[in-house]
Amino acid sequence: MEHGLDHFFILTEPGAPQANLLSAAGLREGEPNRHPGQGTANRRFFFANSMLELLYVCDEVEATRGSGKRLRISERVSNPEASPFGVVVREGADPGSPNFPGWKYFPDYLPDHRFLRIGSNSEILAEPLCIGLPPEFPEDLGQPPQRRALARLTGLCISLPVTRLSAELESLARAHPIMFRPGEPHRMELIFDHASNGRKADFRPQLPLLIHW
Repeated sequence: MEHGLDHFFILTEPGAPQANLLSAAGLREGEPNRHPGQGTANRRFFFANSMLELLYVCDEVEATRGSGKRLRISERVSNPEASPFGVVVREGADPGSPNFPGWKYFPDYLPDHRFLRIGSNSEILAEPLCIGLPPEFPEDLGQPPQRRALARLTGLCISLPVTRLSAELESLARAHPIMFRPGEPHRMELIFDHASNGRKADFRPQLPLLIHW
């Protein structure tokens, strides 16, 4: 799935205990990390060409007052109608043609005044956060290749309870093979190796996630 999709995340309760369910199902957990200034931390699962991040608030003050307050992550976590998802993609080489309309976010945890582009739909809590990495951003999923799972992500589908997608989501779907399915409850589906084995794992209700392989 060499398509510009860098990784994606699901918001969870503090400590992301749902990660234990994924490990028990055979997914390979990597090293966690923390996002100073954003008030979040994660537990991560690495694949051959992408990563799933279980993201949670670890510092409420930072999350609501820090550099990432416009992400409104605390609100998303506490609001059952808000989308718990986010998608992080690599933007095209032409900085004048971003994959979606957005604003610049300068996280405390990135050096050299690097920024992330956040989709303007960040104010629509029912939609996933759209995050773009500039072309010059290092191509590093944060885990040595030998410690990533061999499975390759070949499909990503996100369901959401809206009647019409924002321009940001439509733009994202045009630029990347990501499917957004409106009019349904919040749900993320991951497809590995084109679901060639015909198997699936459903982690609901603990986590709004289905995996097909």
